[in-house]
Amino acid sequence: MVFEKKKTAIFLFIILMVFLTFFNIFFYNIGSFSSDLENIQSANSSNFDILEFWDSEIDRVNAVPLNISYGTTGPLNYTNPYTKKEYAFSTKEIFFDSPNWVGATPSTIRLHGYLLYPEVVQSVNPGCLCMHGLNGNANSSFDRAFPYLEKGFIVLSHSHPGHGNSQGALPSSDSFSFQGDFNRTAHNYLTICGAIQGLRILESLTKVDNSKIMVTGESYGGLNTMWLSSICGDRIAGAVPFISAGDLNASLVDPTKLFFVIWGYAADRIPASFWENQYLRIDPIYYLKSTKLPPIMWQVGTSDDFFHYYSINGTINAVQHDNAYLEIVPNGHHGFPNIENNTKYFIDYIINGGPAPPKIIVKNPIRESGIAGDIFGVGVTVEPGEEVKSVQVIYKYIDIIGTLWETFDLTKSDDGSWNGNINPGIISSRVDYYFIVTLKGNEGEWFSSRIFSAGHINSVFTVPFYILLIAFISLPAIYLIWRRYRKDVLEVKPEIQQEARKKLIIEISLVIGMEALFYIGLILPLAVFHPSEVSFNNLYLFNNFYTWVMFFGMLSRYIAAIFTITWIIYFQITLMRPMFAGFLKLFYAVVVILVAPVLRAILLGASTRFGTVTYGIGVLFVEISVISSFVIGIWKRKYQVKLGLRIPKTKFYNVDWWLRIKPLKIEEKDVDVKEIID
Repeated sequence: MVFEKKKTAIFLFIILMVFLTFFNIFFYNIGSFSSDLENIQSANSSNFDILEFWDSEIDRVNAVPLNISYGTTGPLNYTNPYTKKEYAFSTKEIFFDSPNWVGATPSTIRLHGYLLYPEVVQSVNPGCLCMHGLNGNANSSFDRAFPYLEKGFIVLSHSHPGHGNSQGALPSSDSFSFQGDFNRTAHNYLTICGAIQGLRILESLTKVDNSKIMVTGESYGGLNTMWLSSICGDRIAGAVPFISAGDLNASLVDPTKLFFVIWGYAADRIPASFWENQYLRIDPIYYLKSTKLPPIMWQVGTSDDFFHYYSINGTINAVQHDNAYLEIVPNGHHGFPNIENNTKYFIDYIINGGPAPPKIIVKNPIRESGIAGDIFGVGVTVEPGEEVKSVQVIYKYIDIIGTLWETFDLTKSDDGSWNGNINPGIISSRVDYYFIVTLKGNEGEWFSSRIFSAGHINSVFTVPFYILLIAFISLPAIYLIWRRYRKDVLEVKPEIQQEARKKLIIEISLVIGMEALFYIGLILPLAVFHPSEVSFNNLYLFNNFYTWVMFFGMLSRYIAAIFTITWIIYFQITLMRPMFAGFLKLFYAVVVILVAPVLRAILLGASTRFGTVTYGIGVLFVEISVISSFVIGIWKRKYQVKLGLRIPKTKFYNVDWWLRIKPLKIEEKDVDVKEIID
């Protein structure tokens, strides 16, 4: 017996050492990265106006000759995925000069791009500057350009400095959370200069109508759309930022937003000095107050991975005129399809004198008490109302993990307003909401309001729900433990009951402990971006990744519930078959391990300029729990055989055969019980 105890102890010690070694070799210590951001001091004072800066700095940009040269030409065939109509556009490669940082060598950089031409080029055409996102290139913005090409625009799409075939500093965390002067170290200074030069190119083309130039871009290109339209808005007819927003510090409410990764510093490591200095040169809200800003329309999702939806209100509130519009896509992440009809509607409004997007006037909400809890009455009026097909309210229960933004139709009243109620959920929760107005016609164009908060909506189902949940977890567990106790203790020979009881108590205690370790691991960091130290746990996956409708479809609505129910059932299985439960845990552990690199590839692409992703301490906890389940299962089988509580299976396809667990010999069964126990 002593020898067996030593073998077990040695085995457990080896398992622990292997895991600790594996962790030390392959995983970073989360706290090992030091921050120097607190030492950053901008050379510009905090009493700074970015628009005044550009009023003079633009002279430096305009002084740089474009030096345009052209390269190859070629076809650009396109089939509209919704109408199936085929188009034959064309491209012409273009190169031009743009300013480098002040004091840098060389003083100018050469940018690369394409001029895209519609099927029919008129004597004069509208023009569009179309800009790509971070880590992209000129070609990657073609998808944003197609609606403009269909409308007869000549489009310029160029690669930002340091992107594609353009010269210039590579984008990095150091050049986003920059040190020193803005025009000497900030990457967005270079991209703004490049955008100004791109605007100048369009203005120089004889076939482009300078009064009908629009600007659009996605993500980083969307930020540049806002920056450029604020600085040169008197030369721009309209702007359409896509999947981008300002008011970045509003996203501090969610430290997992990826622009913290881009900056290279987690939200809680950014000192006040940054918000008082560098931030004034970065955030679009300081640009959008410009009196030059043209009509502008944002296309952004509620679940954008870089910008929290709280930022949307602050962004549009910075605009000083009423010609600003929103299209907030429910459950839209950093990229979503099928909004080109909305884009074309806005183009027609700006370029062709078409109808303006509707004005959505939100009524004061009414909170009432109902049988199920709080009832939150909402409503809007829309001007002009005669063109409205339907109005929906989009809302989300913020405190319920893994929920999507839900939609229901409002009812039109006799006074022309649209009204409805947001009812309580299964538990009390904070609720945020906004409205979508769909216009008449076959194209399905729609626009949205700002986002509002209903506050806390109480539900009478909260207490019963938690009681049922606790009962669903505990009652089967209590029954299974009692069943095990009756079978493995009360119904065995009296002389081994004491030892069987002790072994069962140890087993159940270990199972509960390892289960606790597993669930603790799920709320600890599973993936960590370095060096920013932005981390993601399982709650992030439930709320942000598994709810990605574009990837998971309608299943995303149920993934959180499926996992919750599965884990509850799996806990019951662990009490009976810890080894089998270990296989189930192993499956989820593999999913978690695979998610981190996939998540990085989806969100940041192949570039490693913004750091790497490693696994957090939560993965270690999960893996230890997985291994422990197997160890407990093996130990359970062995002690039950020794006590005569089970007969091992001896076929080669049985686990007992692989673990070399053999039946007791006949003579062993006849020895004294004390010898069996010892």
